[in-house]
Amino acid sequence: MTLALLLAAVVAAQPVTPEDTPRRFALAVGNNRGTGADAPLRYAERDARSVLGVLEEVGGLRREDALLVLGTDADAVRDALARFERHLQANARPGDQLFVYVSSHADAGELHLGGTRLPLGEVVRFIEHAPVSVALLVVDSCQSGEAARLKGLKPIPGVLVNLERPELAGRVIITASAADESAQESDALAGSIFTHHLVAALRGAADVSGDGRVTLAEAYTYSYARTVESSLLSRAGTQHPSFHFDLQGKGDLVLSAPARATSLLTLAIDEPGDWTVSTLDGEPFLGHVRKGAGSATLALPAGSYLLTTRGEHTALVARVQVPDSGRAEVTRAQLRPQKLEANALKGPRDTRWMVHLGPSVGSPLLESFGAMVGGTVALQHVWRPAGLNLATAVVEVRHGRHASGGLAQNDHALRLGLGHLVRDWHGLHLQLAVEAGATVSSQRQSSNGETRLALQPAIGVAGGVWLPVGGPFAVSLLGNAGRTWVRTEVGAPVPSSLSMGASLGIGWLR
Repeated sequence: MTLALLLAAVVAAQPVTPEDTPRRFALAVGNNRGTGADAPLRYAERDARSVLGVLEEVGGLRREDALLVLGTDADAVRDALARFERHLQANARPGDQLFVYVSSHADAGELHLGGTRLPLGEVVRFIEHAPVSVALLVVDSCQSGEAARLKGLKPIPGVLVNLERPELAGRVIITASAADESAQESDALAGSIFTHHLVAALRGAADVSGDGRVTLAEAYTYSYARTVESSLLSRAGTQHPSFHFDLQGKGDLVLSAPARATSLLTLAIDEPGDWTVSTLDGEPFLGHVRKGAGSATLALPAGSYLLTTRGEHTALVARVQVPDSGRAEVTRAQLRPQKLEANALKGPRDTRWMVHLGPSVGSPLLESFGAMVGGTVALQHVWRPAGLNLATAVVEVRHGRHASGGLAQNDHALRLGLGHLVRDWHGLHLQLAVEAGATVSSQRQSSNGETRLALQPAIGVAGGVWLPVGGPFAVSLLGNAGRTWVRTEVGAPVPSSLSMGASLGIGWLR
């Protein structure tokens, strides 16, 4: 199950004078935890903050008219809806608009909130009866097409044409996926796919007219196309947003006005292309933005950013400082070439290397010896298809002594394996593999210095847990169990008892 996200938003008709500008209200709910069967989400609560943030920056939303509810259950969300309804009754006037955003797990017709369930119909009824002129409900969740059940709505599949309607009144529902599709999160985008592209659209990526405003048609057309493209090769399947509406009146429905933001970034580059906007430490801010021909302006919070686009043979990178008040501009002359491998923000790679290094302990090959202790180095290669997607090579060196104390043994083991890696399960990387290899054992008698060598084949299974702790590093725990054919003093190979080992150490992921 993937993430569920519900954004209900109301947006203004084109303002003529400041006193004619509609007042905007917004409620955002985020919860990373669903019911018992749901794996925790990573970005639902972050997405809720992002939506409110962009509405405050470029959507005309005042802070006193915004409510953020994070990590609560269904009853707490119902209370928040009731409180916000009272706020609307006391403050909303004819012509005003409302945003309601919920980001959580979901299935057909229900949100999963902290171990409880909230029917989507309750949120739909809330926007339906809100005392505002226009309401836009956007549902970004698994099977979110179930939310489009408002009476009188007309479906528009695919890309939305411009709505030419002033003094708009009515309701709009946008769903991030169809009724039988999954909505998806992306580590490369640091958010859900649809909401990432919607926020980028509102910041100015969708302003194809260049008038400094983003209309409903522009935002939806951009978000639809980019969501389909971003999910095209996903194992969860392609994600298709949809649009339903019941609007009367005339005029463009304006969702945001990036040109009015206090801090702006202009890409003064004529060529179209894909860009990533990240912080200097590599965290995606607008992880993937599509720019058309001509310059493009984005509303960004003041700060330092790293911009990356792809040239013919290299990545092109620029560092830029967006001022607290004013505009920063990036020209082609500011772009510097960089090896394509250095661009870490173009989405998940087809392959990955994982390295483990740490102390280890294992059972002895002969019962008369004590525990064998030493170190383990493991090199692992991962590729993306399902099924067998993991190749491993493990080298172990361990030392032990006979119970009598007069005989020491060193084991040097090499094992090769094939298996499966499950990524991002409750924040962990889990793996299971089948291995085959051999151990070279060296024994030395302390009394006379006599030494003996033996090559002993082995087969078995291995497992591992990798917990990322920051950057490319992780805490890694590897374990193995199997059977080794041990050579006795007379040289005959006989099956040993079950041999086991484990190593806790530091992992490196690339």
